[in-house]
Amino acid sequence: MKKISVVTGVFNEELLVRDVYEAIKKTFSKLPKYNYEHIFMDNCSTDATLSILKTIAKKDKRVKILSYSRNFGPEKSGFTGLIHTSGDAVIPYEGSMKDPASLIPTFIKYWEDGHQLVYGVRNKTRDNPLLSFARKIFYRLERFLASDELPLNVGSFCLIDKIIVDEIKKIDDYNPYLRGLVTTAGFNKKAIVYQRNARPKGKGHSKSSLRYLIDFAINGIINYSILPMRICTYIGLFLSLLSFLSAVIYLSLKIFYWKVTVPGLTGVIFLIFIFAGIQLFFLGVMGEYIGAIHSQVRRKYFVIIREKINFD
Repeated sequence: MKKISVVTGVFNEELLVRDVYEAIKKTFSKLPKYNYEHIFMDNCSTDATLSILKTIAKKDKRVKILSYSRNFGPEKSGFTGLIHTSGDAVIPYEGSMKDPASLIPTFIKYWEDGHQLVYGVRNKTRDNPLLSFARKIFYRLERFLASDELPLNVGSFCLIDKIIVDEIKKIDDYNPYLRGLVTTAGFNKKAIVYQRNARPKGKGHSKSSLRYLIDFAINGIINYSILPMRICTYIGLFLSLLSFLSAVIYLSLKIFYWKVTVPGLTGVIFLIFIFAGIQLFFLGVMGEYIGAIHSQVRRKYFVIIREKINFD
């Protein structure tokens, strides 16, 4: 009997965590040919989420819990959950229940047909319109900049074969970008288009802060592209050439037409501000890459697991 591992990261989801458990349990009750485990990663919830999970885990040994010492963020939480799986395939399933659990049998069907990665493509979402628009812009910008081909409108909802999971486990990355790690591994892939639902209970919008979303976007671009630094180099060379030509033209005017004065002190000051802004922006781009190297080299805590429940 093949085993499927479902991994769910949660943070203050006391209203939904039992529903998530029941949805996965109901889904696999219709798939008697498969055994499953459901791993919950609790990001140090401050409500009753962990208590509810412990109650469920006492009655159902298929439910396993990784309780973290603090909130290490969704990406590190998901990566840690992934490396603790023991199934023949892994399905990340968000605790917000925006992704339909009813799509899991379809994922498994295509997996059995020989696809090592079956991923969901969001056709429509019921998220905040501004957030949905920002995501679409980010996905397209990321795809344009990335050196590897990243599919559009793809989140974490997918089925990953053990072959890919084993390769991901070998990666030593302090700031992993799971979506990129999964979709750029290669192998045989299958895309499934679906409609993402609204959160059934609790806050209707994302719990992720604006700061996290910006960090997530920058991390995704830095992990899979050096094009931003190349663009900085090209623009820097162009501006240097433009400055040199301007200096030659100005010097020629002073030599051959020395009585001619070149007006435009305001314009010069304006250009200085523009070039200063461009230089600071370029320094910021380089700083992001240097910061990523710095984080990787320092080797700080990745994730600290405070408690494991139902793991052998």
